[in-house]
Amino acid sequence: MVHKTAQQLFEAAAAGDECSSAIAVYDGANAFDTSTMTAGGDMPDDAMCVGTFLNWGGEDGWYSYVATGGSTHFTTCDGTSYDTSMILYEGTCDNQVACNGDSVANDGTGCQPYYSDFTYDCVAGTTYYVRIGAYISGSGPGTLTIN
Repeated sequence: MVHKTAQQLFEAAAAGDECSSAIAVYDGANAFDTSTMTAGGDMPDDAMCVGTFLNWGGEDGWYSYVATGGSTHFTTCDGTSYDTSMILYEGTCDNQVACNGDSVANDGTGCQPYYSDFTYDCVAGTTYYVRIGAYISGSGPGTLTIN
């Protein structure tokens, strides 16, 4: 019989806490909750999203998306969520291709005051990793919508 340590049990329960345990997400609305995640990992390159207030901090969660292809819109617009920051990685967990701290298209229609939003030309069948964190600090539930 194999016995797991408390650390191994915690790590097994922490799906999405690291890229290696990313939670699968799909086209459409995907509920997420970063409140049980830990802060950590490499800091994202905010040079790709200058002026969007990325200022990475707090707990973050990792999600994997196998693209259906073409111009793909990613947003954390959810009127009951927190001030999110979002990074997109293509193929691997360190190939950052897009990021956003505050949406330029913030029209306030059903969204929290500050949410993340970008469109990227995805290659069908390629795995993308979406990392959702917060501006400076924070965590909680929200919705990642992909279309």
